[in-house]
Amino acid sequence: MKMFHQTYQAIRAPELYGDQWFNSAPLSIRAAEGQNILLFFWNYTSPASLHMLTTIKEWFVDYTDLGLICIGVHTPEFPFAKQQRKVEEILRKHNIQFPIVADNERLIAEAYRITEFPAVVLIGGNGNIYDVVTHMFSISRLERSIQYLLRQSGFFGELPMLRSIEAEQSVLRHASELTTGYMHGSLGNSEGYSPELPAEYRDPRIYIEGKFYAHGIWRAERNAFHYAGEPNEGYLICYSDGENIDALIGSEQRTVVGIHVDDASMLLEQMNADVTRDAKGNTSILVGEPQILSIFRGVQQEQHAVKFIPLQPGITFYKFSFYKEHLSSDESQLIRNN
Repeated sequence: MKMFHQTYQAIRAPELYGDQWFNSAPLSIRAAEGQNILLFFWNYTSPASLHMLTTIKEWFVDYTDLGLICIGVHTPEFPFAKQQRKVEEILRKHNIQFPIVADNERLIAEAYRITEFPAVVLIGGNGNIYDVVTHMFSISRLERSIQYLLRQSGFFGELPMLRSIEAEQSVLRHASELTTGYMHGSLGNSEGYSPELPAEYRDPRIYIEGKFYAHGIWRAERNAFHYAGEPNEGYLICYSDGENIDALIGSEQRTVVGIHVDDASMLLEQMNADVTRDAKGNTSILVGEPQILSIFRGVQQEQHAVKFIPLQPGITFYKFSFYKEHLSSDESQLIRNN
């Protein structure tokens, strides 16, 4: 894993030209000069963003009265996530009270050159960008930067204690993602994508990390993979090398997706929060409106093929997320060094 951060000097922070504001009237970077600003670039379909959100909420509570302005920039990854109703539901669900600006057309993300989510931009009281951190976070390093900016702005009172190593672990859990659409090249089948057309795929039965595999009739869209075959005749496969697996899935109507691991129903210890098991031992998930579902609980150093079996057409797979419950020694050293 890499941690991306860079210190900026004398680069003016672009203004926030968003589509809509939540929890606040529109805010201006120029009007806030003299105060320090934290911009949190996120989207609710990113598990890593949702994990980082907990820390941002804590900083909002701890540092607002000390002179820090926290602003969330919600930059949707998928078209359905632009809906005002869905964003408002997420804000209520996660009790987000700091200002959020909708960046539906990615104008703000492009102005700040943000390409990976989540990301944090710190802006000093002089209106210049002080730091940008993306992808993988050292919470204590970011918090030290916040406290440094507050001191530079003239705050000499008592500051909160820095977050612990446990806070680092909660943010760093999500290691990688696979977006299924043809714009992302994550399909491992030798047939390759047939953009925007139903096509038949064959399970190669040889899997590698960093790819997903299809069997049956599927339609590849720009940012999604849509099942167009008969019930129970197709499936997708992800490969776990000890990682847990979450999936962003939606359906035109509420239905069921069967889940197998290595061509059998899941064991109890493999089932994550959104998997259920019926009286016959069959394991499955219930899908409806697009949402992130917790599917597979991995075991370190164990390799498994996780199969998703649509019970009817009309189910869309957007993204798979892979993460481990515990940090490796290299990852632990990385956050301690930052």
